Formats: sequence, C-alpha cells, structure tokens
Amino acid sequence: MHDAPPAPLRAGEVLLALDVGEARIGVARAEVGPDFAFGRGALRRTRQAEDVRQVADLVAAEGASRVIVGLPHRTDGRDSKQTRRVRAFAQALRDAGLRVEFEDERFTTALAERALRTGGLPLGKRRDKGRVDEASAIAILETRLRRAAETDPRPSDGDGPDGTTP
Repeated sequence: MHDAPPAPLRAGEVLLALDVGEARIGVARAEVGPDFAFGRGALRRTRQAEDVRQVADLVAAEGASRVIVGLPHRTDGRDSKQTRRVRAFAQALRDAGLRVEFEDERFTTALAERALRTGGLPLGKRRDKGRVDEASAIAILETRLRRAAETDPRPSDGDGPDGTTP
C-alpha cells in the first residue's frame, strides 16, 4: 500500500507527531518554521476509542492542523504487523476528523535513545519508556520538518505581493 505524498507545510502551521506503540503513544509538537520539535510526553494506551479521543483532545488543545504518525516499516521497507496496527490507528484518527500523514520512523527509537544518553539526564529518567516514546515522536517530527525544508516549496505565510498566499 502506497501513501499519498504529504501536502506542503505552511509557515506557522502547528503539527503534532505520534510514535504509536502498543503501551504508549509518544507525542511531540512543532510550529512550521524552525527545524526542531518539543516533546509533549506520552499517552498511556487503553482502548482505541479512548486513545483516539485523547489524541483529538490534544490536537484541539495545541491548535494542530495535522498529525504526523510515525510508520514503522521493516528495514527492507516492507510493512510489519506493527505497521498494520499503526495504519489502523491512523485510520481511526482520520475517521474522527483529524488530518493524518505518515512519516517513516525506521531508526527513530535508536536516535531517541542516543539523544537521551547524550542529553545529560540521569540513568533512571533515560530508561523511562515514556521519555523514549516522546523522544521518538520528536525525531519523527524533526524528520518531517527537515524533509519539508528540502522538498516543499517555501512554506507560505499568506504574504504574497498581492496579500494572498503565493
């Protein structure tokens, strides 16, 4: 199954990223412009309907226009059992009216663990699985922002020569 390419980002647009796991969902937030994201913790998973409600509430509270969901492909690019679970969760988010896009999340857990190791946190806090999930969501979102900076037309702020969005 191929996913449609994501729509270009707009300057000032608020994005949330999710690292969807079986026990937790790591969350990060960014505003388009800078190439870094901020962690928003991790949501503890319960039932899918409740998980979707929690994400929808967070989207509303943060004023996010879209949700970037990390898609866990296998290293060879094929879908795994977890990929199918994440796709089903993303569909439930779409069914709830949220705009959802995917970002390849291969290796984000390793990047997140490395960032936590070098970030000066005490060992106990680095081992907190919720922090790893949050750091993975940050990596997913920063990847999307960097890719947008390389491939999207310059994010629009509605300040074209005639006052319209170019």
